[in-house]
Amino acid sequence: MERKLAAVILAGGKGTRMKSSRNKLLHKILGKEVIRFPVEAARAVGAEPVILVAGSHNIASLKKVFPEGVIFALQKKPLGTAHALWQAEEFLEGFQGDVLVLVGDSPYVNQEVLSQLLDHHRRTSSDLTLISSVFQQPPPYGRVIRDEEGMVVRVVEEIDATPEELGIKEVNSSYYVFRWETIQPLLHEIKENPKKGEYYLTDIVDIAYRSGLKTSALRIDNPLLTKGINTRQDLAEASEYFNRKNIEALMDSGVSFVSPGNVVVEFDVHVGRDTVIYPFTYLGSGTFVGKNCRVGPFAFLKGAKIEEGWEVSFVKMVEEND
Repeated sequence: MERKLAAVILAGGKGTRMKSSRNKLLHKILGKEVIRFPVEAARAVGAEPVILVAGSHNIASLKKVFPEGVIFALQKKPLGTAHALWQAEEFLEGFQGDVLVLVGDSPYVNQEVLSQLLDHHRRTSSDLTLISSVFQQPPPYGRVIRDEEGMVVRVVEEIDATPEELGIKEVNSSYYVFRWETIQPLLHEIKENPKKGEYYLTDIVDIAYRSGLKTSALRIDNPLLTKGINTRQDLAEASEYFNRKNIEALMDSGVSFVSPGNVVVEFDVHVGRDTVIYPFTYLGSGTFVGKNCRVGPFAFLKGAKIEEGWEVSFVKMVEEND
């Protein structure tokens, strides 16, 4: 019998580096809010419930994005990732199963990655599993310390790492799955970090290992998995990445692009087979283009419907307010 699955998404960050009056999780990547990516990934692997831990500064705006289907927990003070997870405990009272813990600012998490994580966790009968990646020049993330048998002993944040530990190339990606009935009783053993005044969720790895639980890491050497959205540059890079993916998917389905580098395709766009997309075209969310069409050059479509065989260029058609 397959174990139950829940998800907790840590979404309380303020994102000050975005230099915006809008919370960073509400900025859009090709028509989709940043926070939707981890929520949709968690739902895709069957997580129920999905709990969003938000702060006082963004909980109201996040509720507008998810008016239903998501449980909200409030973290009144930003006291770290472990403290954030504590706020979700009341909604998991009596829960027995696995709990995914994800961060809200990473659009690169997806169903495939989470399926791999869950498969590794359950196949190895682990109590705690995290995703790690190896870098020749590691970013400033927690280093993964393993024992002789390959079990994860602890994760050391860069601020606390010794010179020897900083030489470790394997870093934590901040995606976890916990066997809730064995890990939850240990969560409040996490102590405040004296240097930051916060409670680090990474400390649960050391606590679980010392308690005799099985702690493992699934190594996925995809640097994007460790990359969150913190700046406008990060937002632009993510848009470029997913735009390329969206265009490739349409080409695979039978759509031609004369100059793919000069076209933008948001999420939730349908284009029929044998349509040709010309340069300087923007296909926004909600757009439907039928078969055998010619779209562009210089076409901006959002929420528009282009019937089979139409030719449109030098046009702006917007049916929805963004």
